[in-house]
Amino acid sequence: MNRRGNVVASMFLCALVAQACSKDPQKAKAEFMARGDAYAAKGQRSEAIIEYRNAVAQDQNFGQARFKLATLYRESGDRQNSLREAVRAADLLPKDVPAQLLAARLLVEAGQFEAAKARANAVIEIEPKNVLALTLLGNALVGLKDLDGALSLVQQAIDADPKQTLSYGNLALLNLAKGNTNAAESAFKRAVEIDPKSVPAKLSLANYQWAMGSTTAAETLLREVLALEPTSLSANRGLATLLMQTGRTKDAEPFIKGFVEAAKDPTARLFLADYYLANGRIAEGLNVLRASAEDPRAFAGAKIRMASIAYRNKQKAEAFENLEQVLAKDAKNEGALVLKGRLLLADRKYKEALDIAKSGLKNNPASVGLEFLLGAASEANDSLDDAVTAYKEVLRLSPSTVEAMTRIADLYLRQNNPQGAAEFLTQAVKNQPQSAQARFLLARALIRLGNIQTADAELAKILAANPNLPELHTVLGDLAWKKGDAAKARSEYGTALKLAPTSMEALTGLVRIDLAQKQPGASRARVEERLAAKPDDLALLMLSSGVYMLTNDEAKAEATLRHVLEVDPNNIEAYNRLGAIYLKQRRLDVARQEYEAAALKDPRVAVAATTMVGVILTLQNKPAEAVQQYQKAVSMQPDAVVASNNLAWHYAEEGGTNLDVALSLAQKAKGKMPTSAEVTDTLGWIYYKKGLSSLAVDTLREGTQQNPREPMIHYHLGLALLKNGDKTQAARSLERALELNANFAAAADAKRALATAKS
Repeated sequence: MNRRGNVVASMFLCALVAQACSKDPQKAKAEFMARGDAYAAKGQRSEAIIEYRNAVAQDQNFGQARFKLATLYRESGDRQNSLREAVRAADLLPKDVPAQLLAARLLVEAGQFEAAKARANAVIEIEPKNVLALTLLGNALVGLKDLDGALSLVQQAIDADPKQTLSYGNLALLNLAKGNTNAAESAFKRAVEIDPKSVPAKLSLANYQWAMGSTTAAETLLREVLALEPTSLSANRGLATLLMQTGRTKDAEPFIKGFVEAAKDPTARLFLADYYLANGRIAEGLNVLRASAEDPRAFAGAKIRMASIAYRNKQKAEAFENLEQVLAKDAKNEGALVLKGRLLLADRKYKEALDIAKSGLKNNPASVGLEFLLGAASEANDSLDDAVTAYKEVLRLSPSTVEAMTRIADLYLRQNNPQGAAEFLTQAVKNQPQSAQARFLLARALIRLGNIQTADAELAKILAANPNLPELHTVLGDLAWKKGDAAKARSEYGTALKLAPTSMEALTGLVRIDLAQKQPGASRARVEERLAAKPDDLALLMLSSGVYMLTNDEAKAEATLRHVLEVDPNNIEAYNRLGAIYLKQRRLDVARQEYEAAALKDPRVAVAATTMVGVILTLQNKPAEAVQQYQKAVSMQPDAVVASNNLAWHYAEEGGTNLDVALSLAQKAKGKMPTSAEVTDTLGWIYYKKGLSSLAVDTLREGTQQNPREPMIHYHLGLALLKNGDKTQAARSLERALELNANFAAAADAKRALATAKS
């Protein structure tokens, strides 16, 4: 367009604006309102919304236009705009019952129960027996946890109109919330009796029957609904799901297709794809997903599923490419982020998975899936405390998530906190009685707590439903051993190994029985057979070294432990066992010279060998020389856990200005090995030395949970409690230390501290 054309166009636009502005606003808003009503009558929502917005532009206080806007926004699925306009309309039309009711309904849906209560009360002042107002007020009171008040209002609604099926449905739900299942069932049935052709009433009763385990009755009701309304989305989907849950997968297909056809929504086709995939009809499922991905509304859901299939088919590049396509369109897509994180965990890319979870939560702070991913990634990165925190956040967002409860419990068991584990598992079993995993872990916790009878009952329930679960037979073996029934224990461990030949727990159980029954050859044969197949398995190597030490083959034990340090230079227990062997054999000087030579000769073992020299010097009571070796190891490798921990301990013993350095080293070691009782003890002892008695108490208490049978940690905890002013608990900890070993290294000082605690 030339310059003259631009000028003409500009003048034309100005003329239009001037014409619009010159109109009487009252007349203009009436015209816009009339056009909006005409469009709405034809079902043209978008056009109607534009006209009503134009009317509001003429008069910001045009309550009727705002009410109609709220209604259309709600029908369009735009909850945010619908709520905003409904509240404005209700403010402008305080005596208008429909406006107040719509605002109340939307406020209830938004969880703004106090505001919803006010709107419902406004209607009741005008129409005391308005059933919908009474119902909405009852819903608001439920949200405000006033169940008795809500029940009273629902009863008033029924009294006002005994034929209102909605009121009976609400009465039933309230009785369910209060645990009155018989009253709830009666209310659901009464709604159906009042109106046998009411689809909502039949659906509500069907859902109740299903939840109570009466699947046959629920199925009958769902089929009755479909006879009344063949296109019912809820009935088609519900019946399909029920049929699949009751093992009639093929019978479900027509109802899934009925749901898809009735929904007329591309995202509904994903339900059909899921059905095909779950039943091994991969090609058909992929065809549906590819077609669904062509529609922007179903693109993300389809691509995420395609990524999962590709990964299972070992097409990793394609899997990640599908996810990147989703994230390119929507970087905050929760489903894509969660799956990407899970795939990274499966690929052992733990740090990347952790980064995905953390960055995803910045944009989706209330995401249960991302919080769970954060827990799993933290766990994989050995940040167990962070994992527990994340799983607890999952429970805050979704309190009934059994998987989060079992994960926390499993971590507590690994941290020697069976009491904490049992608390979460009791709730998990209550929420999901059929969960074998929850019952299994609960039994393990109960055994650790010495509650054998209850553990036995739990295991019997699991065994009846899961006779071929190897972990179950391992725990049954543990339980039999606790009862003194070695034959039964051996049988259960043997069964576990047949079901899971690589089970370390079952192998350990059999080795324990062999050694107790004076069969050293059998125990050696077991571990050596397994070692031949897995020579670098750390758990197996440590078990083997223990067997060799207990069967007095110290040369074999030493060789095995040296190999442990080649595989894992940060294995504290391996250093301790080697030190014990050299001390017993009076070979400390010779061993030290060997490790010094190894540190110079082979860079691959230099850090571990230097650390071992420090351990030997500590055993020889040469702390200054030991410190030099630990410093050397840390300078070579800053995250060398054992050297950092031992150096921190020596600095703590020296006191003075080195305490701050000791704290930094100990915190670093704790971050790397959060479940090590020895590392936890070091950190707690440094807190004590620095006068941070509350931190010391918390940390040392964790240490006693990680290793309940180490007297030194109980002794340190006793001193920290004493400094913190808790003489009663201090006395208990000190007494426990002396019960475990009356002659441990600090026994004399423990007795003096105990006398102080009791004074």
